[in-house]
Amino acid sequence: METPDSASQPKSDKSAKTEKSSLKEKQFKKKKEATKNQDKPKKVSGLSLRSIAAKKKHKAEQLKKKKTGDVEILEEFTETELLQAWDKYIIYLKKKGRKILASNLAADRPKVEGTTIELELPNDTMKKEIELEQGALMGYLKEKLKNTDLQLEIKVNEEVSKKYAFTPIEKYNKLKEKNPLVDKLKDTFDLDI
Repeated sequence: METPDSASQPKSDKSAKTEKSSLKEKQFKKKKEATKNQDKPKKVSGLSLRSIAAKKKHKAEQLKKKKTGDVEILEEFTETELLQAWDKYIIYLKKKGRKILASNLAADRPKVEGTTIELELPNDTMKKEIELEQGALMGYLKEKLKNTDLQLEIKVNEEVSKKYAFTPIEKYNKLKEKNPLVDKLKDTFDLDI
């Protein structure tokens, strides 16, 4: 039974320690929440004047980062080095499962004119596919060839599409253009197409 004298006596050491630890935990949680709120950017409505200012600030920061990160490297490279880097990038794309883009890049061998890489493709669709991924491709080539002045120029040439044979007759005619003796072989053995 509790007497008035026992209530005025100090609490046991165990209960005092638990109160102190729970007090410390509460203070720690408050500090943690305060730092979380400081780290998070304030949300801004997309239609307010604040959002316009925030967008301008973000663009300025991005531009500043880009300016400080740009270092010009202008080492010379050969067409052979370009072709090796080009082929490695195609292999990389195939491993990543990007087979359509890899086959589009493999459709023509690039040619070099100064720091411009020229690529000739048979249709506009292939050109658009490569243009969508041009940033990653050029970043890779600039790094491998150690030349930041590289540019990619893609031309569409409908005549290039003729070099691809799709039907058996087209394949036969293509072989016949390369080697006229194929026709003689066909006649000698009485082969059908």
